[in-house]
Amino acid sequence: MIQENLVFQFPKEGISARARLLPEVAPKTVLEIVAGLPFEGMSHHGIYSGSECVLLLDQFIQIEQENARSVIKKGEIAYTYMKAGQAYGVEEDFSEICWFYDIDAEPRMWEGPVLVNVFAEFIEPVDEFFSLCRRMRREGVKELRVEEEK
Repeated sequence: MIQENLVFQFPKEGISARARLLPEVAPKTVLEIVAGLPFEGMSHHGIYSGSECVLLLDQFIQIEQENARSVIKKGEIAYTYMKAGQAYGVEEDFSEICWFYDIDAEPRMWEGPVLVNVFAEFIEPVDEFFSLCRRMRREGVKELRVEEEK
């Protein structure tokens, strides 16, 4: 049974945030993401996307577009995948979870906006989590774990 919430945690910093899944608008994406949990790895700041952080998934998951858009609201969480050569600098297939921590975020690559499947949203309070995301611009990558809330 799918839980309603996820937990995003920066374990070394002891900072986490809860997120509510949105199966009503992205049922296939939610099912695929939950089936792959937990995800762990080094998250980084999006280069071209403003206030966006990403976690590249260690497994390639391909989900068709669903609730896909490039106009994003603060606090939304999305999934995307790209095939090698699909955009400048993409040398191999990848899939990622991305999240947007301020109002200036727009998922994009060098060539312009890209569509992402919005499948969850953060639940307040998130100030400490978003503050760490903002610091990643200067501090660099951080270890991240994403799992179902217990």
